[in-house]
Amino acid sequence: MKKLLFFLFLSIVSYTSTYAQDPIVIKQDSTVRDLDEEQDVRDLPFRQRLKFGGGIGGLQFGNPTVIGVSPMVGYQATNDFIVGLAVDYQYFKFTGREAQNQYGPRLFGQYRLHLLENILSGAFLQGELQKYYVSVSGLSINYDVQALAGLGIGFGGFNLTALYNLNYNERTSPYGSPLVIRVGGFFF
Repeated sequence: MKKLLFFLFLSIVSYTSTYAQDPIVIKQDSTVRDLDEEQDVRDLPFRQRLKFGGGIGGLQFGNPTVIGVSPMVGYQATNDFIVGLAVDYQYFKFTGREAQNQYGPRLFGQYRLHLLENILSGAFLQGELQKYYVSVSGLSINYDVQALAGLGIGFGGFNLTALYNLNYNERTSPYGSPLVIRVGGFFF
């Protein structure tokens, strides 16, 4: 078994090192373009500009138990700007109390920051508008629309974003703090 794994490892390493050094040039319509150049997404059809992903938030088991999911879809308007929609859902339960369900839509925009690429490649600005609803024990609560803005960093499809709730009020906000951290990204 060890020999088989070692053979597979050597095969993969030799294959990637053999082809990794050759420059790849694409010739299309009498033009030559290097693969390292970023293609303008405005040349792509609508379907290829759509991005799908999501996030998981507030995972905690015990007291309280918190589970959050957030599927999202984005549209890459330009190489640097993505606009999208997410639907958030969070289950929240303290031992001995009724479960609480929080849900609602988020409209967001992400703009890639080229000026930070030497320090943080994949840095972006993000702004959002969100509306949340809560249901607990047959009662419904409607939170005010929340406006958030902040910075994020993307790596390998995953995003880590720190947002500040611009109109935070502890009585009318679904968050316990004006600072909101999101983990997720576009995977397809």
